[in-house]
Amino acid sequence: MSRKVKPKLASAFGNEEKLYLVKAILLIVGIYVFQDFIYDYWKYLALFLPGFFIMYLWFMSIYTGDRFYDLLKEQITLMPIPYAEGGKKVFIPLATIVLILANVLIYYIFQKPSITNNEFIAANFTFLPDTVTWWNLLISPFSSMFLHADAGHLWGNMFFLWAFGPAVEERLGAKKFVSLYLITGFLGDSIALFVKFFILSKSYHAWGASGAISGTMGVFMIRCYFKKLVIPIPLLGLVNLKLRINSLLPLGFFFLRDLSGGFKQLVGSNSRIGYWAHVGSMVVGIILAARLKLHRDAAEEKYTEDGIAGVEDQVYGIDGEGQLLKALALNPKNETALLAMARLKARKRLRQGMELFQQVIYLALRSDPKRAAKIYIEYFSIYKRMLEPDLEYRLSGIFYSQGENKKAIRSLEMVVDEPSTKEATRERAFFQLISVLAENRQIEGAQFRLRQFGETFPQSTLLQRAREISNKDSKRTVNKT
Repeated sequence: MSRKVKPKLASAFGNEEKLYLVKAILLIVGIYVFQDFIYDYWKYLALFLPGFFIMYLWFMSIYTGDRFYDLLKEQITLMPIPYAEGGKKVFIPLATIVLILANVLIYYIFQKPSITNNEFIAANFTFLPDTVTWWNLLISPFSSMFLHADAGHLWGNMFFLWAFGPAVEERLGAKKFVSLYLITGFLGDSIALFVKFFILSKSYHAWGASGAISGTMGVFMIRCYFKKLVIPIPLLGLVNLKLRINSLLPLGFFFLRDLSGGFKQLVGSNSRIGYWAHVGSMVVGIILAARLKLHRDAAEEKYTEDGIAGVEDQVYGIDGEGQLLKALALNPKNETALLAMARLKARKRLRQGMELFQQVIYLALRSDPKRAAKIYIEYFSIYKRMLEPDLEYRLSGIFYSQGENKKAIRSLEMVVDEPSTKEATRERAFFQLISVLAENRQIEGAQFRLRQFGETFPQSTLLQRAREISNKDSKRTVNKT
């Protein structure tokens, strides 16, 4: 029996992307090696950074022709802490917010001795518990992720969770995000337990969300490797300038620092920081994200964003069409990339643009009919031609449901008049057209289409209903007059 050959997947990373990652790794290593030198000079550089930033925006306004005020407005944020850039849509990271609230509430509730018994909690809900029983062994790997030693421990962890959690949640969805958060936290703590117990012969009682957050950061390194980390730089004490850096740089730096701290523990350091939990969770997050092929999704998103930037903005000389083709090679049903390519081809009114618009509209109908209708309006304003009849008929129903009766009538008229329309579609379109015309008091048009309907489909089961609708609205119009 012959084996079914799976289709070969397009490579997510070409040479250009591999070079991007190699340069990022080399830069991370360089920052780690020269961290003391960078820190000494960064303190002085930070004093002049706002001034350099303003000068940069001024030169960009001259180069692009955009107003300085508009460029400055795009580069200002009220957010006082760093955060990773999200997608283009407004997104509320509910799962991340719930995790932060849970950590904060649990910490401050446990600060009240009248409500909780801290000794009991420390003995049973850290990982491993002081006294192991079957029930606390099951609970402690997860309960320990919501316990913190002090306020600094808590807010430091929440700082990193807010920086990277929303971007991961936006792309994976709340369920998968929380699942990976808990799984990576558990496995990272298990790795740290193994190191402490079997290598260092020491007891291990971990608590804190840092393992799970490190796991989230590991997932981020695969799924959002190209995203920028926005670091707010205070400007006159009122607002913050957005300093954007490659997010791999701080993540890689923290990984190397944790790895170094872990090795120091192996040779005798008494540090109580859970370095091996951090390292283990981040590595697990990277492995799981790679196994889930999230790097393909990341490459597709990056190619799409670069492609759109190249198509819309020629300032940086990006090959927009080439990047979009890479995104479509990874996912031929990428609506965003298809729409950008359709707009590119539509600039010269190429037939390929029509075909691409039709493909995007068809895909959008399944997920967001309103968006499909909006894209169709854009398409029609350029090409002034109907789509494939069945698709045009479906769009007429969307226009009608939105109260856009003129557009619905236009689409239905094109469907019934198009010779290539299937008979079943033409029959339904005739009936809908007569109904909409009559409803909008266009009696002459309704009667004309009714006569056409009767001549074309004399045996149609819809013909009698169409006559009733047309006559009913005709009498209503006469009475009103």
